[in-house]
Amino acid sequence: MKIGFGLFLFMVFLCLRAYAEVEDSFRVNSHEPHQIILLNNGLASLESRLQMIDQAERSIDVEYFIYNLDKSGQIFTQALIKKAKTGVKVRMLLDYFMIKNQFSPFFAYEMEKFGVEVKYFNVTSTLNIFSGQYRNHRKVLIVDGKEAITGGRNIGDEYFDLREDFNFLDRDLKISGPVVKNIQETFNQVWNSKLTKKVERSRKPTISDATYNQSGGHQSDFFRFEHDLNQWKQSVVKAFSFLTHKDELFEDNLRDKGKQALEQEFHGSCDEMSYFSEHPIIGKKNRSLRIIKHNISDRIRNAKESVLFDSPYFIADDESKDALDEALSNNVKVTLLTNSLNSTDAIYVYAAFDSIVKGWIEKGLETYIFKGDLPNQYSTIDDKISHARFGVHAKSFVFDNKDVIIGTFNFDPRSANLNTEMTVSCENNPELAKFVSDNIQLRIDASFHLDSAKAVDELEFYNVGFFKRLKYYLFKIPSNALDYLL
Repeated sequence: MKIGFGLFLFMVFLCLRAYAEVEDSFRVNSHEPHQIILLNNGLASLESRLQMIDQAERSIDVEYFIYNLDKSGQIFTQALIKKAKTGVKVRMLLDYFMIKNQFSPFFAYEMEKFGVEVKYFNVTSTLNIFSGQYRNHRKVLIVDGKEAITGGRNIGDEYFDLREDFNFLDRDLKISGPVVKNIQETFNQVWNSKLTKKVERSRKPTISDATYNQSGGHQSDFFRFEHDLNQWKQSVVKAFSFLTHKDELFEDNLRDKGKQALEQEFHGSCDEMSYFSEHPIIGKKNRSLRIIKHNISDRIRNAKESVLFDSPYFIADDESKDALDEALSNNVKVTLLTNSLNSTDAIYVYAAFDSIVKGWIEKGLETYIFKGDLPNQYSTIDDKISHARFGVHAKSFVFDNKDVIIGTFNFDPRSANLNTEMTVSCENNPELAKFVSDNIQLRIDASFHLDSAKAVDELEFYNVGFFKRLKYYLFKIPSNALDYLL
């Protein structure tokens, strides 16, 4: 009996330790060396992802908030399929709300034929206003549990500088080293979460379906049936074509330019790295167990000299507001780069930002809004794209010119209190901090300095047309009333 009871206690201990290790993976500090690549350029960031996929030997895990059916999405997807055919285990985890009208279950069905498993996060109906607010905003590619890329970029042409109308200036970090094991464990946790599910594609319509029967089954609605059947067939063809059609000439040119851009990026090391992620839960418990916003707010409060950050959106929640107030009152230089109305992809967020920015300027926040033109020293695949409108989309922080955070966390209440997010940070690395700061400065050089209330008013509608102004005014009241959801 004593031996049995001792064995029981030992098993309990092992279970508790395993549970603790999984839990600890959501907030990790490592003092082991890591190799890093800072990915400021979109072409370089896509090429880095494709090289990682090409070199995969055992597993590839993909987790994104947005996944578009465009050129980069097609090339990325087909690279995954190619590796899956060789026996590499490939898993895709996508946020359902943002993906369902793009990478629909029809695509998931076809992917699984090639050996790629697809799941969706939070398939709650959008009619459920409460549960539908909790989204998986994490963005990561993990290969063999040894390498990972995370940052602001989703999968879509606008994130890799490939659209001729509008693109995002973003930032990612490629990491090789021990902390990737923890990133992998959190992916597994989200993948196995009760909020993550497979979604079957809709069944092929048949004329015998009850929905097509009229008059008690004596008559059939053939026109409706034919329409639905054609729609179903088109969805199947669209998915199959996307997964199999190749534009080899475009892809070769893209990869050549991407390799050139990748050579120009910062390659270095980090001997002290941290990783933070929110847990895959929704509701009150989610809001009470936040990790990232506490970490960032603490860093802002504890900054000695400077805080430099860029975020596509800026709306402070109560905690981050207090942290910024404390830093500014301690004469810490706090500098923000965010979007103008011209460069933003979210007019409703700018409408709320525009209402609060004068107060922050008065407190001493150095505020810059991006004009929308491509900064100097930034390469694109061709001249047409270089003349597109650009917006800033990176989510990065530099503290005291030595500590750097890069991740998926926007400086807004949604990232702070609702979304599942992730960040990586490199501590005590002035070299990396300088490269990030210099890149942010290049974007600041292509921005307006909001140094007064007068400047806010004068630059409010810079390069903005009538219809965008109209949308701004329509969003103004609801955006300010519901800023805690933005």
